[in-house]
Amino acid sequence: MANLIDYIDWRGDLSFEASPFCVTDALILAQLSYVPFEGILEPCSGRPMPLTVAAMRFDPESVPEKLRIVTFKEDCQLIEKLKGTVRFGNIMLDGYVTETDEERGKQFAALTCILPDDRRFISFRGTDDTIVGWKEDFNFSYLNETPSQKSAVKYIAENFAGSEYRLMLGGHSKGGNLSVYAAMYCADEIRDRIDRIFDFDGPGFRDEIANSEQYRRIIGRIESVIPESSLVGQLLTANVKHSIVRSSASGINQHITYTWQLKGTRLELAQELSTTGSIINKTMSSWLSEMDDESRRMLVKAVFDVLEAPEAETFTELGKGRFHAYSAVLGALRRLAPEQQKVLIAAFKRLARSGRDALFSELSESTTQLLEEHRSREQTEG
Repeated sequence: MANLIDYIDWRGDLSFEASPFCVTDALILAQLSYVPFEGILEPCSGRPMPLTVAAMRFDPESVPEKLRIVTFKEDCQLIEKLKGTVRFGNIMLDGYVTETDEERGKQFAALTCILPDDRRFISFRGTDDTIVGWKEDFNFSYLNETPSQKSAVKYIAENFAGSEYRLMLGGHSKGGNLSVYAAMYCADEIRDRIDRIFDFDGPGFRDEIANSEQYRRIIGRIESVIPESSLVGQLLTANVKHSIVRSSASGINQHITYTWQLKGTRLELAQELSTTGSIINKTMSSWLSEMDDESRRMLVKAVFDVLEAPEAETFTELGKGRFHAYSAVLGALRRLAPEQQKVLIAAFKRLARSGRDALFSELSESTTQLLEEHRSREQTEG
């Protein structure tokens, strides 16, 4: 089955003049922002570097373990392939920024790609391997603006206010959400120069944002792509028609863009979500709609208090210390405040009810049972 890497082999020798920029190119540039360019590219705009040069200077062996996300191996292969092509090798890279703030629950990164025709593609990085990054994704459910969303708007303003460049915005996962959000809330003179917005399996928005005038102004420029069993891309409200891409993986692994399939040089699309994808859609919609903002906030805090208990910063670290992590997680569950336990139990009961045949059920029921057993012991001992 063909994927992004195969596309580079097929189209790498053709310029954008010979074969116009398409959604597959946008997906490649969205994935490019996951490459850790620290020490190679500068955060300030105005000193661009050819992709070929950046790729030559990039040394995978020197990248710290904490910066190696789940697709690190494929990302290294991606940039190695890109540097030798006519199509991508002469793209200029500029304005690389990356910020992580655990206290504020922020994980943000962005990169500007300058195309040969002088258009700018702003690539917002999605959620990486950090626990704080995933926590911010869930904060979308109860916050009107997250720190990364604020940074995305600021990035656009600082780099493109007053210029005449035509712009495209894009990102995968959280990066897709940031692309749409930045287009919604940037200045009018910048928004007027945004031609397309690419949202690759990014989470949606709270209803008041998805139904706002700001969203309606840009909805016609959004190209949203989700896999058949999308989980992340079906969180919250999008109000946009999705293109559904086929994937070689199953479950949550469909979120990884390297599993997305191509037919020729285009994404291979399906007519509808898979059965699992439909169940996930109904389950998540039902689950979140029954919770108010305070319950969502308490749920997110409770879940991530537990995940952060083993003192791991990334999910890779969490997985490597499985025995220690399991003990720490159990301890954290037992230390949750009574009101947090109550919200967590209620939330997982709703999830189990609404997704009885979905992949959530076993996790929902086992977590609920664990918490209820703990509360029962506490009451007995008290």
